[in-house]
Amino acid sequence: MSAKGCDDCAAQACAIERRLADMARRVRSLHDGELAVFDALAIGTEAVPTLRELLFERDPSGIFEPRRWAVQALAALHAFGVLKEFIARWHPASDPVERLGDEAVLSAAARALATAGDETAFAVLFAAAREHPVSGVIEALGCYKRAESIPVLIESLMDDCAARPAQEALHAFGQTAVPALVEATLRGIVGMNGRETPSSIHRRRRALSVLLELGAGPEVQSRIRSLVYDEDDEIAALACGIAITSPDAALSLECAERLVALLRLAARPLRREIEDYLITNIAVARECVEHALRLTVQERSNDLQRARFIRSLQRVLMTVSVGRDGLS
Repeated sequence: MSAKGCDDCAAQACAIERRLADMARRVRSLHDGELAVFDALAIGTEAVPTLRELLFERDPSGIFEPRRWAVQALAALHAFGVLKEFIARWHPASDPVERLGDEAVLSAAARALATAGDETAFAVLFAAAREHPVSGVIEALGCYKRAESIPVLIESLMDDCAARPAQEALHAFGQTAVPALVEATLRGIVGMNGRETPSSIHRRRRALSVLLELGAGPEVQSRIRSLVYDEDDEIAALACGIAITSPDAALSLECAERLVALLRLAARPLRREIEDYLITNIAVARECVEHALRLTVQERSNDLQRARFIRSLQRVLMTVSVGRDGLS
C-alpha cells in the first residue's frame, strides 16, 4: 500500500474514533442521549464495541437512561449477542439505588432481546427470570408463550414488580395455564413462624385472579372449594367469585353465603369486589343478601361496621334493581 493509502486509512480511522467518542459523549448526556442512538446507527457495526462498553458501565447514582439508550442502539444494530452476554452476566448491585438503575437497564435489555426470538435468547431470558424476576425479564419471557415458562411465571407472582407482567403472560396462555395455577392456589409457603409468608399469600391471590379472568370449569371449582374458607379473606372471596357459578347448587349457594359473611368484615377495596361478585351472581345470591339485610336491620347495635354492611347489601340490591329496570 502506498504512503498516501496509509495516510488515508489512518485519517479514516481517526475520523471513526472521533465519531465514536462523540457518540459515547452524547449517549452519556441526558440531554442528547436519545439522539445519539441515530449516531450509532449511522456509524454501523463499528459502534458495537463502544456501545457494549457503555452498557456494562456501573452507575452508582442509579441513572439508567444512558445505558438504556445503549440497549436501543445495540438492538437496532442487531447486536443481540451483546445483550445476551449482559443479561447472562447480570447480578444485582449491593447498593439499593444502584440496583434500581441496574434493574431498569436489565428490563430494557430483556425486552429488546425478546425481539430476536431465537432459542438462545429464550434460554438466556428463562435463566434470568428464575434468578432475577424483574418486570422486563418476565414480560420478555412471556412473549415466547412457551409452556415451560409457566412455573417461572407463577413464582414471579410473589414479586410485586414482576406480578403484573406475569399475570398478563399467564392470562395469554389461556386454559393451558389453568392446572398449574390451580396447584399454586392450593400450595402455600410456610415461614419460620409457622404461618404462610406474605409473598406466598400474594402469589395465591394473583393466581386466583388469573383463574377468575380465564373462567373456571366445574372440575376447577370443585378443587378450590377448600379455599372458600381460607384464612385470608381476599383469597376466600376470589375463590367464591370463581366457584359461585358452579353447576353444583350446594357449592354455589355456599359461596354466596360465604361472600355475604365476608362482606360484613371487609374493608375497601375488597368490599367493593365482593359487592361486584354478588351483583354479577344475584340469581344465586339474592336470597342470602335479602336475608342478611333483614337480620342486620333488626340488630340494635349502631356500630360503623353494621352501617357499612347494611349500605353494601342495599347497594347490591339497588344496583340489580336499577339494571333490571333499565333493561325493561
